[in-house]
Amino acid sequence: MSAPKRAVFYAILAAIVLVALEIGASAFLYAVNKDRIAALPGSPSEPAILLALRTGLSWLFPGSFPDPATYRRMTRSPAGFFTQDAEQGYRANPGRYVFRYSGMRQGNIEHLDAVVTINPDGTRFTGKAPADATRRIFVLGDSYVFGDGVNDQQTFAFLLQAAFPGASVQVHALAGYSWANALVTMQRIKEQIRPGDVVVLGYAQYYKERHVAAPSRLRSIRDWMASTFPEVALDPKDRVIRARLDKSNRLALDTIPMHCKFDPAYCAGSEPAPEYVDRVSSELLRAIAATTAGKIYLLHMFGPNNDPVLRNLPGNVEIVAATPQDFTYVMQDNIMGLDDHGGPYWHYAMYSKLEPVIAGRR
Repeated sequence: MSAPKRAVFYAILAAIVLVALEIGASAFLYAVNKDRIAALPGSPSEPAILLALRTGLSWLFPGSFPDPATYRRMTRSPAGFFTQDAEQGYRANPGRYVFRYSGMRQGNIEHLDAVVTINPDGTRFTGKAPADATRRIFVLGDSYVFGDGVNDQQTFAFLLQAAFPGASVQVHALAGYSWANALVTMQRIKEQIRPGDVVVLGYAQYYKERHVAAPSRLRSIRDWMASTFPEVALDPKDRVIRARLDKSNRLALDTIPMHCKFDPAYCAGSEPAPEYVDRVSSELLRAIAATTAGKIYLLHMFGPNNDPVLRNLPGNVEIVAATPQDFTYVMQDNIMGLDDHGGPYWHYAMYSKLEPVIAGRR
């Protein structure tokens, strides 16, 4: 074989080998990431071979070869932020914490710290409230409502406390919570609610899978823990709350294991029908509304306005429209890209929607 023919032969052979490796790497990456493809930021920016190599090296040497596109970590200091709760599944321990959010930019790891203070009663610090408050503003919801990613003084609840210095703003919210948790909270505090008090109830479309503890919800917890807290040992005692309809079609609450590792059959199970999920969600809202004769402002943060759950609301529930499409300007900040939660601009946007309606009830 002449030299030119030999060169062409080896070039074609090399191309075939590279294509085969790329196909094999793509298949490997699909198998590894198939449960979270929808959550990935977009098409890969590097060849599949390089991504597969980085993934393999990350398994062999954890933390040594992070993917800049997906590398994000969160730590809470001191440890012990969460504790078990028989009804809620979990709650926050009182104390002062620093939430550190880390990511990669131009190959360098950088971080942002947020101070989080939990009061003795389990609520988040919102500023100095008078002991003889003229009224209370109870704020319930998830991590967005709680203010994951921002300091105590940057949450919309803190801004409300500053706007209504004679009131006491109490944040009964926490990461991963939903209306099922809100119902437990309202049942606990209903005797504290007096005429003139206000309840702010957060809502987003993704709450619905949390209400029924859908298998997809537990799988997302599994993937989030693996990517954000890879060093944390999973505890079989960790649980999440679940709302369901019993045999008599009455609303019931219980808790189930949080981690797929301890109930793989449940995590691999089929998803509940959307109609059932909507019905459970609506029953939760009715049960929450029934705990008080006072006003409940439903803070609609994310999701379509034609959500079936937002139809036929109880008489004491009023929607406060605060989704991105409800603003005349681009309202999106995400902790400098280190976390997906709303930053200070987002919290001010929520405050700007809530303050006028609460002020109107003076």
